[in-house]
Amino acid sequence: MTGSGKWRDILKTTNVYKVWQMIYPVGIYYVVSGLVYFGLEAVMGPAGSDYMLRQMICAAATLPFLWTFYKEDRRAEQLPKGGVGRSRDVIPDPEATFHRKRLLLSLALSAIAGGTAGIALNNLIAMARLTQVSAGFQEANEAFFAGKLIYELLGSCLLIPVAEELLYRGVVYKRMRAVFGVRLAIILSALLFGLMHGNLVQFLYAGLLGLLLAYLLERTGSVWAPVLAHIAANLAAVARQETGWLSFCYEASPGAVLCTAGLAVAAAAATAAAVRPGKYGGGKG
Repeated sequence: MTGSGKWRDILKTTNVYKVWQMIYPVGIYYVVSGLVYFGLEAVMGPAGSDYMLRQMICAAATLPFLWTFYKEDRRAEQLPKGGVGRSRDVIPDPEATFHRKRLLLSLALSAIAGGTAGIALNNLIAMARLTQVSAGFQEANEAFFAGKLIYELLGSCLLIPVAEELLYRGVVYKRMRAVFGVRLAIILSALLFGLMHGNLVQFLYAGLLGLLLAYLLERTGSVWAPVLAHIAANLAAVARQETGWLSFCYEASPGAVLCTAGLAVAAAAATAAAVRPGKYGGGKG
């Protein structure tokens, strides 16, 4: 081994290097999306009702980078310390079919958990009147819902959740877990996820939802569980904004409290039922 190779191996064992490995993908995500956004602003002018369209384009631009990070980490997970590839357990039919069906059920339950938890969290935040004291949230909320519904569905309910889950759960959480263990990694990744949203209301909402999303990844073994849960949460938020669905839950009342409690119980039950399908590779994450 050369001298430079030896020092490189030593560097990789330091805490600074490990923290850098967790953080720099987040930097890449924001640099890429920021550059694309500024480019769009230079061509299209200041954002108005097309804000979500621009966010959708920015999210799409980050996906190749995030997918590369995610797949590299997945390949590394398949290698033991000796560096020789490890094959997945081969489960003959009908057992393999059973595990695939169990994974699909777990993904569906994850979506239910995300949707019901998202509604419950929004209810609690609204009943606490936090939305009224956060100017940052009001500005972000107005910009997000100022454009066409199709942009909200493709951006907020598809591309942005996929990008954020690949980053915060697929890459950041898993790298944190390798260093800090499951519990601390769930908490730290959720805190980072909340902080990056930039205002009090979204910090609380995204931080608490982030705990659930990381836990769903851990429960199911598939990154598609938090992806679908995040999509469901955002779909519920868009549906409520556009239709006024469950608007009575925004004000503290016995009915609102009962509805919110029921949603929380449903989210907990769906989360508990969403489990890793045996030893079948933890699902196809």
